[in-house]
Amino acid sequence: MAAKHSVRVFGTARFILSFAVAILVLLVVWIAVRAVGPAEASRPPTIVLPSVARVTIDPPPPTPSVKPSVSRTPSKSPSPSKPTPSERPTTARATTAVPEKTRTTTKPPPPPTEVEATLAVTASWEGGYVAMARVTNEGERPVRWKVTVSHADLRDLELRNVWNATGNLSGDSIVFTGGPLDPGRTADFGYQTSKDGRGDARPAGCNAVGGTCRIR
Repeated sequence: MAAKHSVRVFGTARFILSFAVAILVLLVVWIAVRAVGPAEASRPPTIVLPSVARVTIDPPPPTPSVKPSVSRTPSKSPSPSKPTPSERPTTARATTAVPEKTRTTTKPPPPPTEVEATLAVTASWEGGYVAMARVTNEGERPVRWKVTVSHADLRDLELRNVWNATGNLSGDSIVFTGGPLDPGRTADFGYQTSKDGRGDARPAGCNAVGGTCRIR
């Protein structure tokens, strides 16, 4: 009997508690409706999210496209027209190109040989004379020397004899050659001449290539 009595008491208490909770819920709803109105109370709660900064990216400028223009006007044959001053043919002036000066490389002249010659008449008579000569190389390299002896107012001059040199008669002059002659060395030569006419035969002058010549 005690168990049945406890079951009844527990069921009654559970019913009373459920009824009280229902009344409490209704009371809360009624207070909410009175406070915000039926429309706002029926809306679900809104959730506000934090705003994100928007980054705007400008698109690249469009590439201008060139469309070929087609002329629908029928082309007319060009009519001959007088050329304008700018279209008139110009006469090209011929320009003469001045050639550039060619650079020529000139070699420096060889140093003077400094040949010194001395001529002395050892004997003379009406029909000719005998002379001796000495050639000295005062330069710095070996040379082949050349001495010319000239005469004046001599007719039919002849070279009779030459020693220690080579002699050739040219008009009223005699050309003697020899060598090679080393630097600082001397060479002696002599010759004999003949002529026609009166008076003693004597040389009028002499010269040496690359140097000097004198008559004693």
